[in-house]
Amino acid sequence: MLESLYNENEIKQFSALTNTTRRLSNKDEITIQANHLCQSIDVDIYLEGNVTVDMINMKDYPYRSIENTIEYIYEIKKSNINTVLLHLVGNEYGQDPYKVLQDHVQAIQQVRKHFSKEELNITIDPFMTAFNQDGSWGVKDEFGKLKYLETLNLLAEIATDYSLAGADGIITLGRVEGEVEVTKKALAKISSNMKIKSFSQNTETTNAYMYLENLPDQLETGQKILVGNLTEMNLRTILDIHEGADVIIVKPIENFHLITLTLDFITNTQSVAAFLNSAKAKELLEANPFVKHKVDQILADLDAFEAKCAGVTVGAYSVSGTYFIHKSFEKEKGGRFSLGLMDELLKNAISAAGDRLDSILDRNAMWIIQNK
Repeated sequence: MLESLYNENEIKQFSALTNTTRRLSNKDEITIQANHLCQSIDVDIYLEGNVTVDMINMKDYPYRSIENTIEYIYEIKKSNINTVLLHLVGNEYGQDPYKVLQDHVQAIQQVRKHFSKEELNITIDPFMTAFNQDGSWGVKDEFGKLKYLETLNLLAEIATDYSLAGADGIITLGRVEGEVEVTKKALAKISSNMKIKSFSQNTETTNAYMYLENLPDQLETGQKILVGNLTEMNLRTILDIHEGADVIIVKPIENFHLITLTLDFITNTQSVAAFLNSAKAKELLEANPFVKHKVDQILADLDAFEAKCAGVTVGAYSVSGTYFIHKSFEKEKGGRFSLGLMDELLKNAISAAGDRLDSILDRNAMWIIQNK
């Protein structure tokens, strides 16, 4: 049969091959290093003493008191992980967001007293400052309507206070129009170099709520992008860079295509222009004139946008559902299976980000380094 498909010389070339597999190299392009990872920690700032409280469905990942968090960070640093993401939690729905913010400030200051900026990089998730029972985020009136200007003011106050308390980075949540811009302006006002890490493509995924006993009735917040709406995800990525984001955090980490697309945008303004001029993007923009005005600014000065991109990096965030899957593997199949799954996940994310990787924010970070 082969003789009818190839000539004699081609068959001789096949016969001379010493490597007849598809693999071209036995060397790993990617090895997972401690400096690739950021350890996520849920800190219940109202717990007293050195204590932990179990979290639903999150084996080996409890809520930690501030005192316990400090002790835990010392352990994390033994694995040469020197960056953490603190989810500051513990308050109830409907509390005064400015009171919660001041409690956050005190917690940040307590942690920072133990670790200098050279020793530990701290990013803060402000989610619980203004988290509402319906799943939305922001300041609301008595009728449940978002008070937009007050929400923007809160965002500015959060950025300012976190920076002055000693935080190195702040998460912008991918929830409110202009959140990156107002955060950037607030930080510029105090000459702060705190990094803005944006959940630019944040979607209405159910996989991010594994720590809840039951899914809420109104799971869709109305604020986040619908799952699969790639045009909007790309648009928000570009807009957040325009408004001043330092790091684009892809959430959830499994969206490898968004990591590679983000890398393309920050290294190739031709890709940015082509996307913004695409039919799908134009259709979306025509229905949203406020956003279209910002896009027009980008297209009018692509050199300025390219300059902004020069300092932008890419990260990824493992949601609670990802952690739950790994722990389920560990329980049912053993640690080697779980580690294998994590190894593949992280290597793919790290390789997708290339030389512009910031970090992977993961609840399993220390465990991975200890067990790899």
